[in-house]
Amino acid sequence: MRQAASRPLPRTLGVMSVDRILTVNEYYDGPRLGIAEFGGVPHVYEAEFDHSTDEYGDTYFLSPVEPELLALVLEDWEIWLRWQAAHQRGEADLESHPALPAERARHEELKRLIGSRLKADPARRVYCKAEFTAAAPGFLTVHWKPK
Repeated sequence: MRQAASRPLPRTLGVMSVDRILTVNEYYDGPRLGIAEFGGVPHVYEAEFDHSTDEYGDTYFLSPVEPELLALVLEDWEIWLRWQAAHQRGEADLESHPALPAERARHEELKRLIGSRLKADPARRVYCKAEFTAAAPGFLTVHWKPK
């Protein structure tokens, strides 16, 4: 599930504080890697893989994301969102995924600039349990519970 990062969402739903999922860069039975708020501040989130069960659980590592990396990831996210919208309208096929032809070169440049940096920093990460909620069609929120 991909979603736009630019639409505002409420910080609270009832009494529970929530954070926005800004990007979902990897998805397998749920968000596995991307950018989300943690206490309202953008962080990389990375799902923990449980090798004993050979599955992902509901625990994640989060670390603050540098502003320069955040800008690159969000720009690439917007490229993907435009591709997805065109694909849903029948104007882009799967062969062009994840960027429209006019944006392919920029996507490849962003991919090169991001490299392998989209991951939780072991020196600065926190360990949390996550509860994801569809706040509105196409928009996920998350409630992080530090462990």
